[in-house]
Amino acid sequence: MYGCSQKQAPQDPTVIVSGKIINLESEEVTLFHDGEIANGKIDGEGNFKLKFEGDEGLVYSLFSGRTRFELYLSQGDSIFITADAKNTSSTFEVQGDHEKETRYLVRKRQTETEIGLKYPVELMEKSKEGYFKLKESLFTLSKVKFEEFKKQDNIDPMFVIKEEAYFTYSPLLYDVLYPVYQASFTGMAKDSIDFPMEEVNAKLATIPLDQKQLLNVGCYTQLIDTRISNLTSEILKSDKTLTSEDKARTLAIDSLLKDKSVNDHFVYTSIKSNMEYRGPVYVKEAYEKFMKENESPKYAEKLKKLKDKWEPLGPGKDAPDFTFTNMEGQDVKLSDLKGSLVYIDIWATWCGPCIDEHPHWDELKLEYADKRVAFLTVSIDETREPWEKMVKAKKMDGYQWFAENAWKSDLTLHFMVNSIPRFILLDEAGKIIDPSAGRPSGMIRESLDKYLAKIEG
Repeated sequence: MYGCSQKQAPQDPTVIVSGKIINLESEEVTLFHDGEIANGKIDGEGNFKLKFEGDEGLVYSLFSGRTRFELYLSQGDSIFITADAKNTSSTFEVQGDHEKETRYLVRKRQTETEIGLKYPVELMEKSKEGYFKLKESLFTLSKVKFEEFKKQDNIDPMFVIKEEAYFTYSPLLYDVLYPVYQASFTGMAKDSIDFPMEEVNAKLATIPLDQKQLLNVGCYTQLIDTRISNLTSEILKSDKTLTSEDKARTLAIDSLLKDKSVNDHFVYTSIKSNMEYRGPVYVKEAYEKFMKENESPKYAEKLKKLKDKWEPLGPGKDAPDFTFTNMEGQDVKLSDLKGSLVYIDIWATWCGPCIDEHPHWDELKLEYADKRVAFLTVSIDETREPWEKMVKAKKMDGYQWFAENAWKSDLTLHFMVNSIPRFILLDEAGKIIDPSAGRPSGMIRESLDKYLAKIEG
């Protein structure tokens, strides 16, 4: 028997997250998943509303200052959350689509507090015996909550699958990370930490590498990434002619990941990470290859959008004439330095890697003292006080400028600075040469010499 039926209208992908959170320190709320998804203002009474185009069921992180919630959302969802930021554990409530899944995620995070952990990293500070004991308590109590959660009706089956993967892979990820954290805390070499790494590595070697339905499960992808990193190191050690870590990583990905969807995911994350920090120029070959060969349109679309965001920062584009203040509190502008190449160091006093570059920076300044290069450091500290104190204490000379609003300064927003130190090279006319230039400890001399030859004849 045949018949005709009305075609089902495509689902509206719009997701709405609204709510009221009182006693917040921040006036903004931001939603993250694989980067920032949506951002909005919070009014004086704690009300907010975010709207964005969603995907299949994913876990998102909602941040406002130090307040954070995990939300499970899918295309077309609409939820309303309420909480008191002074006591989120007992005041959080959610109504709307997938409210049971979101409520469970918030309860799961509270498990850490229930076993005496203020922050997850505290677990890594424990002795080996204390670590294993506390880790067992954490996952045992969390699993009890999960089993209770599964008894409810109308639970998203894909959420259950992903959460079961969390309990399968997260304990192993903790074991992989423990020696890394311990080495950082103690100053010892990672290989010297007393921990059963042979057993851990044996388990790591057995994880399946083709579970494409788990590519949004962080602990699973982090374990695969660990295997990729380990193989990358082996490739670099065995082939001394291979000097590019990015190329070695590509070889490792292709060697390990035979499932095309999984392979695409990790190639995408590698390109995305490099493009976010260095810009499209540094991933041109990998980007073009991926755009031709990938079978994952969503990843291709995300990379294209990211590449387009860098368009105003391409070589030859004008750098805006930003205003800063110097040590004397006077307004200064980038245009004050026209006529010379301008090598900019964006840094902060709390940034260890930034401080590590200072000796190399000073050496470079001396080396090019008689050349047409202006060496400009721009601090993005929250306040002037620590910046002024360090500049005076270290007798940092030359152009020392301060950017108001730290990470939200005009400079950092325009140049999409999401980690520091970040170096920028401008030509003598104030046009961009490289929006993410090499470090003083790296290969920047090649760029400086190349462009100095052009302006000095």
